Amino acid sequence: MKLLEREQDLRDLKGWMDEAAAGHGRLVFVAGEAGVGKTALLRLFAQSVEGIARVAVGACDPLSTPRPLGPLLDVKEIAPETARRLETGAPRADVFQAFLGDVADGPTVVVFEDAQWADEATLDLLQFLGRRIHKTRTLLVVTFRDDEIDHRHPLTTVLGDLVTAEGVRRMTLSPLSAEAVRTLARGSTFDPAALYRQTGGNPFFITEVLAGGTGGSPQRADGSWKRRPWSAFASSHGW
Repeated sequence: MKLLEREQDLRDLKGWMDEAAAGHGRLVFVAGEAGVGKTALLRLFAQSVEGIARVAVGACDPLSTPRPLGPLLDVKEIAPETARRLETGAPRADVFQAFLGDVADGPTVVVFEDAQWADEATLDLLQFLGRRIHKTRTLLVVTFRDDEIDHRHPLTTVLGDLVTAEGVRRMTLSPLSAEAVRTLARGSTFDPAALYRQTGGNPFFITEVLAGGTGGSPQRADGSWKRRPWSAFASSHGW
């Protein structure tokens, strides 16, 4: 699958993976609005490193009572010692050190999605890893919706604290251009210019409108996006 206007982003991820595999681990924050294609990009990247690195995906959830260190629970298949310490109620510092040990040898790719919903313990984990990951063979990719955080959000503090950390990088995904929307609309009955105005270049909106075939905008009944599993992403829409 080819993602439109994401070629440089994919090259950057592969470059950071090469650095991690050589013993210079990286923590990459990937920012972008809901539906802009963060998961689609990372799914394609994960496919490109199959057979080269272990890959595990965890997520933060918009729960009224967040799961403490929820992303770690999701990736326990590559972090057995971390899982054991979580189960025994070990101190937070011991859990963090165990995770660093579990992923240190690598090469390993770990994805934590939707950090705008991260609990306090997960944010502490990111602080801990951000200052130590450069000594590992791990690429940790953390996604978040930058349109859902402001200067008071706890994640903003983490981002600021790690801005000069040796192993930390940042990437921002922008909406698609009018030219890319024109490419996606090719063969449909939609006017590309109108589709671009209607969707703002958001790949999820574009895909939903084209799939619906009605010209109407996709609705969010509760004001939020529903996360799709990685396996559910169609490969036919170019994002």
